[in-house]
Amino acid sequence: MKVRCDITGIDCPNCAAKLESLMKKDDLFKNVSLNFSLSSLVLEVEDDADEEQVAERAQSIADRFEECIRVELRD
Repeated sequence: MKVRCDITGIDCPNCAAKLESLMKKDDLFKNVSLNFSLSSLVLEVEDDADEEQVAERAQSIADRFEECIRVELRD
């Protein structure tokens, strides 16, 4: 299942690539795609995963990277 999120607070494409790389190391995520120019984050997870928990995990990783980054589920 793909969980789509909006991501804000990233300053540059290089930072976005570094954060994407950090998220890819987390076992919860099968795949991670962070698009800096679209402020979009797509997290591929198991089909039975809870979307809220997935977004919370991504936010937790983002907080450790830089506190001003916000990850929110897309409607």
